[in-house]
Amino acid sequence: MALNRILVSLTALAAFAMPAAAQISSEGGPIYINSERTESLERERKVLLIGNVDIQQGDARLRADTGTMIFAEKSAGTTQSTSVGGGFGQVKTMIAEGNVFYITADMKAKGDRGVYDAASDIITMTGNVALLRERDVAEGAVLRVEIGNRRTTLDGGDGRTRMVIDPDNQSGN
Repeated sequence: MALNRILVSLTALAAFAMPAAAQISSEGGPIYINSERTESLERERKVLLIGNVDIQQGDARLRADTGTMIFAEKSAGTTQSTSVGGGFGQVKTMIAEGNVFYITADMKAKGDRGVYDAASDIITMTGNVALLRERDVAEGAVLRVEIGNRRTTLDGGDGRTRMVIDPDNQSGN
């Protein structure tokens, strides 16, 4: 039993050790991942993160109850890497569910579910979404955060977006 846990942990660490194209921070850099349990599903090219998931990169942090990392298929001409992380390859999608928080230096967002798509470099949060910037607050149904472009879009879904803006708190340029 202990050997199985060690093997699963080593496989998961191997997946995270290689440089990933995924970016939850516009700064890039290494991605640090913590969770209570990690399961590696090699045939499905997935890693499941279960319990108090905490992912950090640069100035950004993504927290959730659970997470799923889905890795891109390797191209036919790709040779097997000799590095520790040569197993899975590049992160294609990250899915965070339950009490999802995405925090950067200039914003905090929460929702029930968050999906990061590496191809578009976008995090989409849904379900009871709230966005906080300094003392300004916005609520809606769907929040899209374009990481590289540093652009956020809040959609009201079937309802409307709601905002409270504190003009006295705005910093002058």
